[in-house]
Amino acid sequence: MVAWRTVQLGEVLRQKRDRVRIEPGKPYKQITVRLWGKGLALRGTSDGSEIAAESQVAVGRNDFLISKIDARHGAFGLVPADLEGAVVSNDFPCFTVRQDLLDSRFLEWFSKTETFVSVCQQASTGSTNRVRLKEGSFLGFEIPLPSLDEQQAIASRLDEVHAKLGEREVELAAVEREANAMLFNAFQEITDGIEYLPLSEVAPLVRRPVDIEPDVEYPELGARSFGRGLFHKPSLLGAKITWQKLFWIHRGDLVLSNIKAWEGAFGVASDNDHLRVGSHRYLTCVPKTDVISGHFLWYYLQSREGLEKVGAASPGSADRNRTLGQKALMAIEVPVPNLKVQQRFTRLHALVEQVRAIRASTAKDAEALIPAMLHEIFERQANKPDAAPLTSEANVVQLPTKQKPKIDTPFKEAVLVGAIVKAFHEDNGQPIGNFRLQKAVYFARRQMGESALDKDYLRKAAGPYNPKMRYSGGIKIATDKNWIKRATGKYGEGNALGDAAAEMDEWIERYQFAPAAAWVRDRFKYIKNDLWETLATIDYAMLALDHDGKRPTPEAILSYIEADDEWRPKIAKLRLTQASIQNVTVELESLFADVGGVV
Repeated sequence: MVAWRTVQLGEVLRQKRDRVRIEPGKPYKQITVRLWGKGLALRGTSDGSEIAAESQVAVGRNDFLISKIDARHGAFGLVPADLEGAVVSNDFPCFTVRQDLLDSRFLEWFSKTETFVSVCQQASTGSTNRVRLKEGSFLGFEIPLPSLDEQQAIASRLDEVHAKLGEREVELAAVEREANAMLFNAFQEITDGIEYLPLSEVAPLVRRPVDIEPDVEYPELGARSFGRGLFHKPSLLGAKITWQKLFWIHRGDLVLSNIKAWEGAFGVASDNDHLRVGSHRYLTCVPKTDVISGHFLWYYLQSREGLEKVGAASPGSADRNRTLGQKALMAIEVPVPNLKVQQRFTRLHALVEQVRAIRASTAKDAEALIPAMLHEIFERQANKPDAAPLTSEANVVQLPTKQKPKIDTPFKEAVLVGAIVKAFHEDNGQPIGNFRLQKAVYFARRQMGESALDKDYLRKAAGPYNPKMRYSGGIKIATDKNWIKRATGKYGEGNALGDAAAEMDEWIERYQFAPAAAWVRDRFKYIKNDLWETLATIDYAMLALDHDGKRPTPEAILSYIEADDEWRPKIAKLRLTQASIQNVTVELESLFADVGGVV
């Protein structure tokens, strides 16, 4: 394949200057330009008398529209057919695409890449709150461009994958709807004519106060609204708890937020939640296991009828003023069918939850697939002079089959980096240095079960400090997105939360990276850099030896490190001996004891 050439945007885009006169009494479509590559949408239709400007630019189908103010945040896109003829102000430059040089669909996909967003960021200048994209600067930037045929082939392949992902989501949504309907019908059947009893008789309120000690950390639990269950909060250090009262949570408890229960913020504590703590804002009801199933009880309270009762027990004007009363909670009456019937329903409910989890996991992988393909095509392949055709099956990223967190795309790597920086920030508010961030990424990936030696980043992260990693991979992407930024704290320069950090929260939740990030922080925040590097070095050496079918003895580990030119200096730097390596292997076994052990 011929190498991609570079062209200035001004060669393939022409800014529209012709304006149409706005006439009172005539309707005009107006456009909303959504952030982060989400494209354009109809904002509404206005009468000409409602538009202050005397004239505006009318957009055409497949024109490229940019928001001057938010271009640096991905606010741009192609004009779809239903928005043709809409009018825009000077804050929204409109460009026609030279179809003889640039395929519109190719441009649409390319605009979703880090490269294009970076162009818009660099072309946007001005003081705080007055940053605007400068059209001349924007059109002067160069972009990589393959032949028109290759552009069309790339766009067609991406369109095809995007369409198939949409079809899969529709199918999975239909399956989930049918499963939920089946579950609801089953619940209606088993509760028809059944006696109702107050919660005080079947799941009484139990509070287990915590005697707070200053040097002890207490892992906290929270509840998400709308029936999305429980989640783990960062640990609380006893010395920093000045006013809160804490209460122990046990497996099987029904845990309710007393300020958000009315909108479904409650769930059943699992084994993984056992002996976490909740603030005084959380109530724990303990189901009598010979009378009622906790999950059956949860399902009823999350139903329309159940939530109405919880809402009635939460008086107040609105939102956080609506507090769940303990006496009112205990007075709520719930259906109590035969326990064996409840248990059968609970098993059926678990199967439906599996369907929901499969759909959610598939959706996460699907959402990561397109960014991965874009990265492979535009960020990597564009720079290869002799790359294979980009539309071949061999170069198409496939959906992962394992339904567990793993790092298989640069975008996911960036999310993990952001999750780690956020976890450390929540603990002490200080930036985390590059060295510690690299090691944190390594151990987070290992904690999630990653052990593939073909992951070049894994080896680099375990190896000697590599300042170049700051300018590549996940750290670079997270920095470019402004999820993280360089900052100076009391321990020196490092990585802190960026201005756009809130945008990564949904991705952290989708990929379930928060537990791994918190795990790394809680186990390593007091460990010195040399010990952190020693642990990573020995761990990776053990992986490598195991991969080669060799027993990872201290002698074999030392020989492995000594045989590697890049790693050999570690022996002197870290004072590695067979005895010290033996001690480290024991520490690693303890470190990974709760995640399946080392190799």
